[in-house]
Amino acid sequence: MVKNNQENSPPELYAQPQHNIRIEQIDSHSREIIHSLNKSGFKAYLVGGCIRDLVLNKDPKDFDVVTEATPEQIKQVISRSRVIGRRFKLVHVRKGRKITEVSTFRSKGGKRTSKTNKGIVLRDNFYGTIREDAFRRDFTINSLYLDINDMKIIDYTGGFKDLNNRQLSSIGDSKLRFREDPIRIIRAVRFLCNLDLQLKKSLKKDLINFAHLLQEIPPARKYEEILKLFLTGNAKNNFITLLELHVLKFLLPNTANQCSNEKNKSFILNALSNSDARVKKGLPLTPAFLFSVLLWPGLTERIGDINSKKTKLPTLLRSSNIIIKQCRQDCFIPKRIENMIKEIWEFQIKLLKFPPKSKLIFSHRRFRAGYDFLLLREESGVNLGGAGKWWKENQPKSKRSYQNK
Repeated sequence: MVKNNQENSPPELYAQPQHNIRIEQIDSHSREIIHSLNKSGFKAYLVGGCIRDLVLNKDPKDFDVVTEATPEQIKQVISRSRVIGRRFKLVHVRKGRKITEVSTFRSKGGKRTSKTNKGIVLRDNFYGTIREDAFRRDFTINSLYLDINDMKIIDYTGGFKDLNNRQLSSIGDSKLRFREDPIRIIRAVRFLCNLDLQLKKSLKKDLINFAHLLQEIPPARKYEEILKLFLTGNAKNNFITLLELHVLKFLLPNTANQCSNEKNKSFILNALSNSDARVKKGLPLTPAFLFSVLLWPGLTERIGDINSKKTKLPTLLRSSNIIIKQCRQDCFIPKRIENMIKEIWEFQIKLLKFPPKSKLIFSHRRFRAGYDFLLLREESGVNLGGAGKWWKENQPKSKRSYQNK
């Protein structure tokens, strides 16, 4: 945890030979934005995850810019930009399909900050200095700034040392930080697993004790965080850690409850392991297949394993609607995704009937997803009477995959 007296200390500066980040590694659009803001008299830096990843020799997903200019001033300086957000105002700058996020230095806001009675921040558009901005961020490793003019990292919180020591540290009191935004608990899990970091005992204790606050987060926001956890290549480790830290039950309670059964847990972990392998191969993933896996144990608890032709589609559909409705209370799933999940599940009945009456089944947009799901079930030990083998040997050769739909 960062101590209060650090807030009055000068920042540590790390020159290029110390961090080894080269200007060519930095996204050209982000550089253009920073130069435009500089020309207009505003200081601007790269901030957060992109610096963290570059220091660790990883490819950043995004390059975020932070500046002393207000959102309205940014919009005046940068063309093709628009102000978004209520809780935190940001500016999105578009170039082709690429969108770069630009934020303004913020202060803690103090008593002016709008919070719920549980301490969760509702609105926080109070602007400040780079120093104030550094100390209002969540973890030290995300509080690094890079001045691309001299290629020096500016570090107010000790994040650079924490990165080198592979340690996750909270900025300020982690109890307060988790109360302000419980999503930081999920972010902590992602950083632990994706960056192979160590967690201090005190931070681990607070993470577990305040995980219940995730129940206060809007279901739509939970959905986005779940996609980040399970569609980015480290799903299996993230899932195991969420279970171990007793966090999953506040994200997907039905899934967490089903994992008390080792068979269900094994099925999910095997599916997530396969998803991670797809990411490593550069293959896409879909939210529909992910949720069809995570919610499947709850469905089979209601109607059985679906390993014979006796299960009827109307029965499956009724139970599917119940399971998805239960999930919706904790995690919003778009209607389009819900329909895709149900189609994948329906194929678990259809694929037990082979050979098919018509070859049109092969051209169904959800055939490949249903087939892959069937194979996962067989891998987990469900006896499906050789269905997987038959469909593998008799389907037309095609490069299409369920993830492309």
